[in-house]
Amino acid sequence: MKMIKSLCAGALVAASLAAPTLSAAAEIDIKYHAFTGKGPSNLATRWFMDEVEERTEGKVKFTRIFGGPLGKLSGQPENIKVGAFDMGDFSPVYNPGLFPLANVTSLPFMTDNPMAHVHSGHELFQTPAVEAEFTAMNLKYLYPGQWGSIQMLSHDPIRSIEDLKGAKIRAHGGAAEMLKALDISVYGIPWGELPAAAERKVVTAAIIGAPADAYAFGFGEIFSYWDAVDWFYFPLPVAMNLDTWNGLPDDVKAVIEEVRYETVSQARLLLEATEGEAVDALKKQTEVVKFDDAEWDKMISARDVAWNNWAEAREAEGLPGKAVLDEFVSLLEKNDDL
Repeated sequence: MKMIKSLCAGALVAASLAAPTLSAAAEIDIKYHAFTGKGPSNLATRWFMDEVEERTEGKVKFTRIFGGPLGKLSGQPENIKVGAFDMGDFSPVYNPGLFPLANVTSLPFMTDNPMAHVHSGHELFQTPAVEAEFTAMNLKYLYPGQWGSIQMLSHDPIRSIEDLKGAKIRAHGGAAEMLKALDISVYGIPWGELPAAAERKVVTAAIIGAPADAYAFGFGEIFSYWDAVDWFYFPLPVAMNLDTWNGLPDDVKAVIEEVRYETVSQARLLLEATEGEAVDALKKQTEVVKFDDAEWDKMISARDVAWNNWAEAREAEGLPGKAVLDEFVSLLEKNDDL
């Protein structure tokens, strides 16, 4: 393995949106809700829905709701659970209490091979211990969504751990775990508030989705420097209400099973196609900086501490943290040639 590196408002309409319905023409309507508008985060799901509609010859139709009118990212699991909509993307990073073991996929610097990471996450989410977290929320896990890279942009160049300690850093997920291992405080600023906070220098650095999201949302025009290294990969699985899934005809389930597997690789390929444009644009907007080898050795030592801290925290909760971490590392090694 290459190493370096609450219910939302929409839940109130649950009764009317609970399950796919058969029309007079026997058409099945599955309601998908995206927490953002059309963009990098739902490229994979748009491809998945198009394919399912085509392969079922119109028997399945997706009602596609973009822009988050039925709730924010953090509310997606609960809203799918109660049937406010049938299907949606969410992240264990935003719901660590509900998906503590699935969150192993957000630990820092596990591999520099994103395709291996996404396939390994797909396999891990179907293991008994992790799949049980989905089932407990009345969810049928489908596939990894847009498994994006998380990188750092900053107002001042950051080339060392000392530079990190001097910055005010917005971070979440594995990046936050990494910085905690370095005894560095982080700022948990929501995505929607981040551009204004960065412009006012409430934070002077942000470890965020990049290059695609950073470019799409204008962060290359806010920050001057870009550390183009993947701190971690942001898990964004897509799930369906389990009652909805159980109510589907067997032939439709078969098509969905076929397409969901193909979506694992397709999701990453679609994102990489958009990243090319983003990389070129960010290089024009920012100066690329990096840590030297000696500083990376220190970072990898801190990464090991972060991994161990995560596993021990899960064990203290009565969960098999060490076993799940070991299993995920083993999957990454197995899939490293993808």
